[in-house]
Amino acid sequence: MSFAQDVKLELMQARPKAKTLRLAQAFGLFAFARSFSPDEVSLRSESIEVAEYYRNTLRRLIPRNAEIVEKELSLGGKKMYSVSLPRAEDRKALLTRLKGGLEVSLSERFPTPEERAAMLSGAFLVCGNMINPEKSYHLEFIVREQPLAEELLELLNSHIAGVGLTRRRNSWVVYSKECLQIEDLLTFMGASRASLAMIEIEIIKDVRNNAMRRTNCETANIDKTVKAASSQVADIQLILDTKGLESLPEQLREAALIRLEYPELSLRELAGAFPTPISRSGVHHRLAALTKIAQSIREEQKEGGA
Repeated sequence: MSFAQDVKLELMQARPKAKTLRLAQAFGLFAFARSFSPDEVSLRSESIEVAEYYRNTLRRLIPRNAEIVEKELSLGGKKMYSVSLPRAEDRKALLTRLKGGLEVSLSERFPTPEERAAMLSGAFLVCGNMINPEKSYHLEFIVREQPLAEELLELLNSHIAGVGLTRRRNSWVVYSKECLQIEDLLTFMGASRASLAMIEIEIIKDVRNNAMRRTNCETANIDKTVKAASSQVADIQLILDTKGLESLPEQLREAALIRLEYPELSLRELAGAFPTPISRSGVHHRLAALTKIAQSIREEQKEGGA
């Protein structure tokens, strides 16, 4: 089951109890479905649970003798569920119950936060979608008409920031790509469990990313240490082969022998390997002096070869 479907199931389980809020959610269900007008009231959904919720909400708002047609369709290889009101008198009864359809703007029709939250929950059920937050942050409402999409955009922007509007084929998409805004919107609509799941996913992502950064940093430091140690061992070996350790002062001779014995250690670790432990800086200076001697030998060899 997708994350979006989990959100929708939670919204349906949290059906509003107050009559005004039930009507607000019903308006979202019908206004943002496939069609909502005197000529057609219908829904198409891939979710049988959403189709049943839409049908049950219809049944509560229209006369008992109203006719509801339900069909199972196959579109593009996907199973779809269709619910519609075929009779004009039934559609008129529904529009009358919901106070005239879409003539009044969403912000004016639903002035309180509670009503807006209920309406948005209905809208998300029939036209909403979101990507699994483990992959990306994206929540959207796919709206059939531009004026309705612009009203939805205005209403959403009054509660959360960063909501956008774009066109996709024959529909208008109102969307958010911000993690915090999506979490706030889910909570606002009544999907608090989904919002908490997003927060948990975000925490796990942060922990994983921090661990990866630390690992990468440690790997880079190890690579740097190995390269530096290999270069130092090569320098010491050159001194051994050409001048011998006896040519070195005691402190440098001691440092050369310890580096040859422990080629894998970092400078800090190497400092503790001395009979009388010295500082990391002290080790660095001694090895740098050995490198300088090796460089002089190479220059002499180069001049002699020339």
